[in-house]
Amino acid sequence: MSIGVLQTVLPVETLTPVDSLESLIREAKEGLSFDRAISRRFVHRASVTEVFLTDAVVAGADRFLVGAQLPRNHALYRPETTGQCDFMLLVETVRQAGIFLSHRYHDVPLGHHFIFKALSLRIGDPAALRVGCGPLAVVLDVKVVTPAGGRNPRRFDARFDMVIEVGGRECARASAGVVVIDGVRYGRLRQRGRDAETAPVEPATSAYGTAAGAVDDRYVLRSVPAAEERNRPAGAREWRLHVDPTHPGYFEHPSDHVPGMLLLEAFRQAARETTGGAALTSLDADFAVFGELARAVAVEAAPTEDGRVRLAATQGGRVLATAVARCA
Repeated sequence: MSIGVLQTVLPVETLTPVDSLESLIREAKEGLSFDRAISRRFVHRASVTEVFLTDAVVAGADRFLVGAQLPRNHALYRPETTGQCDFMLLVETVRQAGIFLSHRYHDVPLGHHFIFKALSLRIGDPAALRVGCGPLAVVLDVKVVTPAGGRNPRRFDARFDMVIEVGGRECARASAGVVVIDGVRYGRLRQRGRDAETAPVEPATSAYGTAAGAVDDRYVLRSVPAAEERNRPAGAREWRLHVDPTHPGYFEHPSDHVPGMLLLEAFRQAARETTGGAALTSLDADFAVFGELARAVAVEAAPTEDGRVRLAATQGGRVLATAVARCA
């Protein structure tokens, strides 16, 4: 694995500055290794099998190239009916890239807490993401944007803008905004956000139990209880989020709140239900507050006139996250 600095790895050729830079970047992309995963600690995973990043190099001021290998199949992420790789597998890869770059190149200590403010992914070339006879070697060309005026020593704020390529072919664009704080500040933030009446849930138990008759444990939406049914606009749908802290995928490691990836998966499933099962091609999500494990989460979806789906996750009147999705 060759995590390093681009300028020290590649020779400088006698070309114009733009041609020289692009030539160097092309060579750097081709030189990324896909032989083994990076340390799981750098992407906050408990299992090495859940790490998809393999390599990285510096490509300029706050520009990085990250290699990732996407499996053909996975317990959570399976090929879409269209034949392309799972949309949420790309989202997880984007999430891992943001966390890894923060630790490796921006000196964020291990053990700090990442709070995602926003995440978006838009697929432009689905054919490039088609699952074939082997895993997909993906390159993420990442620009890290931080606030002007220097870094706040008490927190790290950043936005990661990414161009995703397969075989030198751009197939998607993504962006993720994060705030990173230490354990003390995280504890204070969580304490302020919790309702005084919310009882803690032990990590080894499920707040809702196991879904009776569930065929696929990846499916996280449940019907609204009859007593809670209400009138909704034409085409609008509503579900309850199934939160199981023992799930080996959505709770890959213990969490004191509803994971953001679980909310995004709920949005994906709600959008597909609303559009008749079509595959997701774009998702733009914003996160507002933490969701507590012991309280019900409502997931709502409503189609728009321009073919998109507006989504929201709420808990006790509080909006946890919102999103806009498009399926095709």
